[in-house]
Amino acid sequence: MMIKEDWEFNVLGIYNYKISGPLEYYFQFIIENHDRIEGDLVEAGVFQGRSLLALGLLLKEIGSSKVIYGFDSFAGFPPVYHENDDIKMFDNLLADKRITQQHYDKFQKNIKYRSLSIKNPSVKNLSMSGDFSSSNIDIINKKMKMFKLDNIHLVPGAFVDTFTNIRVKPSRVMAALLDCDLYSSYKMVLPFVWQRLSKGGYIFLDEYYSLKFPGARIATDEYFADKIEKPFMHELIQGDFERWGVRKLME
Repeated sequence: MMIKEDWEFNVLGIYNYKISGPLEYYFQFIIENHDRIEGDLVEAGVFQGRSLLALGLLLKEIGSSKVIYGFDSFAGFPPVYHENDDIKMFDNLLADKRITQQHYDKFQKNIKYRSLSIKNPSVKNLSMSGDFSSSNIDIINKKMKMFKLDNIHLVPGAFVDTFTNIRVKPSRVMAALLDCDLYSSYKMVLPFVWQRLSKGGYIFLDEYYSLKFPGARIATDEYFADKIEKPFMHELIQGDFERWGVRKLME
């Protein structure tokens, strides 16, 4: 069974990688390098499987034998947040010139807009998906079965457990999508991925530019502070946010 039209992707809740969109650079990198760079793929923060399932379909389409490891608690945000996840940290990021005034103004506008529908906006409720507790691993498994996506390995559980104690894990990583929002999550995931990332490999940093989650940028900057490689901004797609990634040097 093939998915061809945009309405099919929408009904199924799957990212349409066939048209221009926010993950365009990530999918294009995989298309161009899947047979050139060693390793499998990692997605940290699966939620409802929108991008994970899309990547599974794409790999089948291009005839790749790579496997995707999808990490998520499938239970929403953890009960305790790090202080770096407090949205007040955007004030510090601006004061330290780690974000632009334009970025900060958009954050403020987002708070204003969200205040129309929620009380006391915070990291717990600022996302349109709330605290991500509406994830359902059973539905993801049904979609995987429907499209025969035997190239996806789901890894349920808290990151503090799965990224340290899992028995089945990629020995090498070609590319990764980090969409796990929070400071502690990024602090846990980045070393795991970077240590396994092949030369020339790529990480898509979904929240490096965020109007909701300052902790992701703080954790990323901390991790790459002593490394030659640094996060870089992709060329802007008209009407879209900034999109950032980092790539491991070939030498």
